[in-house]
Amino acid sequence: MRLFWIGLLAGLVACASPARAPVDIEPPETAEITYLPPLAEVTLVTAAGMREPRPEESDTARLNLAEALSSMVPEELFDPSRNATDRARLLSQHLGTLDPATVVVAEPTDRLVALIRVRYDFESSASRLVQGSLDVMFGGVPGPDGIEQSAELLLVNSKTNELVWYCQIDARDPRKTEEAQRLINELIARTLPPAET
Repeated sequence: MRLFWIGLLAGLVACASPARAPVDIEPPETAEITYLPPLAEVTLVTAAGMREPRPEESDTARLNLAEALSSMVPEELFDPSRNATDRARLLSQHLGTLDPATVVVAEPTDRLVALIRVRYDFESSASRLVQGSLDVMFGGVPGPDGIEQSAELLLVNSKTNELVWYCQIDARDPRKTEEAQRLINELIARTLPPAET
């Protein structure tokens, strides 16, 4: 019986949402940041906890984020080209998942590349119903394992592809134009030096 409770507790801890911890260093002061097209992955989480990729909704999210970014930064600092999109994907694969406890950052340089990537899981109505029932029965059981709604802005050395700085925040729904704009605004604001009082 004791092993059952230990296993249940471990399962509940594993279901908890990952923490969004920003890097504890100031963003680098740099001469130039070139922004690559944002990446977005939208996924439906079923009642069984399975992930179903939503390519069309991911495309909508990417377009919304790119439009918001192009309205936020000067035209010469945003590269919307196909080559830049390919570079963003390769760079994202190269950097992988960032763990705030183990990530290593390099010294900043005068030329950086910025990558924005958003992962947005949303639950099906059946999943929400199941989770609501569990909530009533068990008093606050978290949602399906692995629900993630996160956004990252990564600054990378343009020559070596070494990570120089990054931040992670909870994501808004990038499928909605206004939410994508707010999300980009919040990420860009993180790169600005703190206001002096």
